[in-house]
Amino acid sequence: MNYRHAFHAGNFADVHKHVVVLAVLARLLRKPTPLFFLDTHAGPGLYDLHSEEAARSNEWRDGIGRLHAVTPTSAELTAYVSAAIAASGKTARQFRHYAGSPLLALQVLRPEDRVVLIEQLPMEARALEKALPRRRKVSVINGDGYASLKAYLPPKENRGLVLIDPPYESDDEFSAVAQALQFGLERWPNGVFAAWYPVKAGGDSRRFHGAMQRSGLSKLLLIEFNLRPVDSPLGLNGSGMLIANPPWQLDVEIRPALDELLTLLSPDRTGNVRIEWLVGE
Repeated sequence: MNYRHAFHAGNFADVHKHVVVLAVLARLLRKPTPLFFLDTHAGPGLYDLHSEEAARSNEWRDGIGRLHAVTPTSAELTAYVSAAIAASGKTARQFRHYAGSPLLALQVLRPEDRVVLIEQLPMEARALEKALPRRRKVSVINGDGYASLKAYLPPKENRGLVLIDPPYESDDEFSAVAQALQFGLERWPNGVFAAWYPVKAGGDSRRFHGAMQRSGLSKLLLIEFNLRPVDSPLGLNGSGMLIANPPWQLDVEIRPALDELLTLLSPDRTGNVRIEWLVGE
């Protein structure tokens, strides 16, 4: 599966992923001590939704494009829409540009929080540097996102979030993510980790779940947003987030936002929201 982000920026999976990431950060920010945020596959930071790549599929029109004239009622979706508008540099809900995880995270993180953004492609790393606001304690590293887990964990802050969001271009990406979660949690057992994965027909995501259940890890929360039945042959059916060490009550408090999002993005409700503990304590 090729999930190069320029082609899919702002689609339903991006919206789901970013709602969850911001919800996790919001709960971590309830304590005053500094946080550490590591994004292992950061991307270029800002995406032009009218570019040739984005226009090839126009997936954003059924994602962030459906939220431009909406006033959400749930707290988490409201926070996401506000951050997306602010990070895109627009005061109106035009969404000519869509901000990736680094810029959205910087909308809510504080000056005392430390941010490390890893991007393997040199051109995209340079674009990310240009897209970021001038700010202390923010580093852009051109390198291997998986290798960054050894280089930066455990962090001195000992509180924070690691986002693992690879493009799933290789057949062994699910295995690489599973190994990264195991390795990262060995180095930083109390860190919060969020791994994004695609949900398609064929069962790769189910096999990933099985591998994580057999991993020996605990406190793994599954948050899936499926736009259509998971066995549909149409392509990307859903978006998954596996959260290790999730903040308290995230499983309960995130549901209203995702239920509202499903109504907005899938009026016929052919999909579903799946929130469950893959592995408990």
